Amino acid sequence: MAQALGRLLCESGEPVVALASRNRAHAERAARMIGPSVHVVAIEDVPRVAMHVLVAVSDSGITPVAEALAAAGMRAGVVLHTCGAKGPDALSALAERGVACGVLHPLQTIVAPEQGVTALAGVTFAIVGSGAAREWAEQIVTRLHGRAVHLLADRLSYYHAGAVMASNALVAVLDAALVLMMQAGIARETALAALGPITETSLGNVLARGPQSALTGPVVRGDAGTVAAHIRAVRDVDPTVARLYEAVTAHLLVLARARGTEADSLHAIEQLVGAVGVETTGK
Repeated sequence: MAQALGRLLCESGEPVVALASRNRAHAERAARMIGPSVHVVAIEDVPRVAMHVLVAVSDSGITPVAEALAAAGMRAGVVLHTCGAKGPDALSALAERGVACGVLHPLQTIVAPEQGVTALAGVTFAIVGSGAAREWAEQIVTRLHGRAVHLLADRLSYYHAGAVMASNALVAVLDAALVLMMQAGIARETALAALGPITETSLGNVLARGPQSALTGPVVRGDAGTVAAHIRAVRDVDPTVARLYEAVTAHLLVLARARGTEADSLHAIEQLVGAVGVETTGK
């Protein structure tokens, strides 16, 4: 994340002057990737070379970095961290010393610096903070041609859980689909290629029409017999795949009910997955 954001900022005209990391060799590689003018410094030197700092580290590392910057004498400027699960309070050691603190979380999944450079352009960024922190975060989003959503710190868990469902949960569902395809006798790479078009089309339909209108398949048709056959199959394969299938089916029942699928058919499917507590108002 740090390398991808740094590279994009340099390319957009926002100067990145220094980079600090616990590992000097890693920092030097990252600095070369970001741009030729980036200097590698120790964290205690950061307050002497920059008044605006992006903290792009693991969630558990944010507070120790803030404490290190505070101990190094940072008493002004702006510090943003890029974690979507924690609020500005993770930087409280700096806020207590007069530094404007906030959150700038890119709503994107990054698996490598080079991929991140492409993937981050134009995405949505969640911003938490006020004053100078909010202003700098908005400037960054504008430079990266992104979109900003402003959140309250006590809403971050909802936001971040939604991000996880849209990315990590999708990975889990597709891996479960691969397991089932392989159980049907299809080679893994062949199955992955075969799932591509239906996955991409389903996602496109959701984004264009919304989840309720995009829903197809046995649940929205009220086809309890097919769902029963699926459950027998998934329970024979892997317990985590079975639980995932049943949990997904329980939520699909909510969408199907909102679409107006016949109630008796949905009740039969509810009984199959034990979804007795599924919302029945369609709201």
